[in-house]
Amino acid sequence: MKRKKFFRQEWFRMGNRKKKWEKWRTPRGNQSKLRMHIKNKGFMPLVGYGSPKATRGVHPSGLKEAIVYNAQQLQFVASAGKSYAVRIAAGVGGLKRKSIQDAAEKLKLKILNPKKIEMRRTEKKTTAVEAKQ
Repeated sequence: MKRKKFFRQEWFRMGNRKKKWEKWRTPRGNQSKLRMHIKNKGFMPLVGYGSPKATRGVHPSGLKEAIVYNAQQLQFVASAGKSYAVRIAAGVGGLKRKSIQDAAEKLKLKILNPKKIEMRRTEKKTTAVEAKQ
């Protein structure tokens, strides 16, 4: 089911600044036709326009999202079944992110926000240790 778009009152008058005016704002005017629900003046967001319960909170890929902070939490997601996709938390750093991505790849879980991570520090340390020997 496609969701209806709700535009700000008189958005069509605003010319080149169209994107800004497509964002919804509640009409507050005393004589506002949109606020009074006059026919053909546009739609206001109401309770009846909500999405179905079955699709609420589901990613567009059709999978439910699970936020993960470390690699151990992936095992709980994997045990829940293939109906979940993993989103790595924003506060997770590069080193832990790399371990989470590797573990998710082994468990064949889909990551919704993957990043390519280059581990420069470990490469420099290993080459420095090899040069001493």
